[in-house]
Amino acid sequence: MAERSGPGTAQDLDRVLADLRALSGDIESCAVLSGDRDLISSSHEPGVERERVGAMLAALVYLSERVARESGKGYISQLRIDAGGGQLLLVWLDGGGVLAATTGPEARVGLVLYDMRNARSEVEKALAEGSDQ
Repeated sequence: MAERSGPGTAQDLDRVLADLRALSGDIESCAVLSGDRDLISSSHEPGVERERVGAMLAALVYLSERVARESGKGYISQLRIDAGGGQLLLVWLDGGGVLAATTGPEARVGLVLYDMRNARSEVEKALAEGSDQ
């Protein structure tokens, strides 16, 4: 379900996220944050407070970027958090946006990250097309 949309952006991102979930059966949910840290699209189940999820993801992105800067690493390209009952995975996009996904405890995390990195170009394309309109 899209959160914010320009013409085409919401539908394009919803399609990309659906394709990603179909490709990687280990992904339970996924979302896209803009460079401004707005939740643009997510595949969370009904009943999930999308605003709250978006705010928590935005805070996590901010903190991880700050840790990378403070430790002299400069930037971050992906983040993996073991959440006990699964994984939270973040992959940064060109322009500062983020593709996020959650998995179950038995997920093949390396394959999920590979699929997310491959989907990154489609997400970036959908975001670029939405900003052009």
